[in-house]
Amino acid sequence: MGDELWGTEVQRAELSRAVFEGLGWDRFVPHVAVEVLGVVVLLGAPTRDQVGRLVGRSSDAAAGLAAPAWESWEAGDAGLRWLADLRRDVDRYARALGVAAPDSVAGTLDYLVACSLLVERDGRFRLNPGARLPAEVLPLSRARVAEEDAGRWLDLYRPVVRRLAGLFGATGDDPLDEVRMTLHGLADILELDVETVRAAVVILGDQPDFTVLDEVECAWPHDEVRIRVNGPARLNPLEPT
Repeated sequence: MGDELWGTEVQRAELSRAVFEGLGWDRFVPHVAVEVLGVVVLLGAPTRDQVGRLVGRSSDAAAGLAAPAWESWEAGDAGLRWLADLRRDVDRYARALGVAAPDSVAGTLDYLVACSLLVERDGRFRLNPGARLPAEVLPLSRARVAEEDAGRWLDLYRPVVRRLAGLFGATGDDPLDEVRMTLHGLADILELDVETVRAAVVILGDQPDFTVLDEVECAWPHDEVRIRVNGPARLNPLEPT
């Protein structure tokens, strides 16, 4: 497959973001994976040695490929336990996929291929437009799969939920305490389809500062929906913490 089929650098960056963040892979890889993917985005189809030199910041490809995959944390750092848990999990995932624990840049390359984020062909690494979900590749528990599904759902609708919250005019001189409007009317204002707005209203109603007073899931497009602010409206509902 020729390099030209893999698009421009901008297109590759969009694909990398959609796969890495959109599918949730950022929670299942070593720290250095971000830099590895960055090199693939930049060059399109780099060799293993090119990745090693650039990510490992060394003119010696072997030394670069041997560079550590994980950031260093001080013993007293609050994130140390989280890091230890993530490394343990990633090592377990690697064993299940039949590759070595990704402790280095080289190991991370192999791990990303095994996870379907990258494809290797003729000694070159490329982004995989057909990358699979973590739950389709890794041995995740049912609880973790449900957590990942919920997270992707929130990520998908977060921009729409924020726009809905903006209808209350939290930054204006006369903010609203309640919005009463049909789903169709909300869809017209937001220039979105009714079903997207319906899902976003349901999510907004699950946030602590808002209450939806009607059964939105089964409402007809021209049924009135009432959304109330429980306190000072948040400017950024669903803001990642």
